[in-house]
Amino acid sequence: MKSTLEVRPIFHWTENRIKGHLVICFLAFLLERTLEFKLQESEEKASPEEIREALNSLNFAEVEIENQQFLLKIKGTELSNKILKLFKIKPPKNITPKEELSL
Repeated sequence: MKSTLEVRPIFHWTENRIKGHLVICFLAFLLERTLEFKLQESEEKASPEEIREALNSLNFAEVEIENQQFLLKIKGTELSNKILKLFKIKPPKNITPKEELSL
């Protein structure tokens, strides 16, 4: 599990918050490595930084047309599309009413 794991100072003072922060960091690290290995298995080489950039490219722009909110999908990168296919995640529609994606 060698990687480019970087540790930064955390600003939590209670034991529960410190433990929670470490659990979240470890889960993020585990997900990053899983993505990296799955991509390697599919013969796609990508560094953790490239994976993060690809996932960050999956964005929406919010627009209002005639008092109705819509989300417009911003075109992702080639790698982000491969990641979605690899994990069998259906990409969102190009134009989606905001209430369909809101929690």
